[in-house]
Amino acid sequence: MSLVDCPECQHRISDRAYACPQCGNPMKAQPGTRWLTEKNVGQVAGATTAWLTAPWIARLVFGVVAMICITVIIVAS
Repeated sequence: MSLVDCPECQHRISDRAYACPQCGNPMKAQPGTRWLTEKNVGQVAGATTAWLTAPWIARLVFGVVAMICITVIIVAS
């Protein structure tokens, strides 16, 4: 383990740290197996990232829209 400088605040931190404990600047991506993470939802949502802050919200919105569409199709036929 060695110490490196944070590019944001110049605080000395471990090279194994995921984020700077001083300023929170991400140093390297955390390991994850989920496809829809907070970072990916922001990339998919574009301008709506202010309220789409978690993947479960994106799945909930998609589910509600899908149920409304299915209900409209059933009622219309």
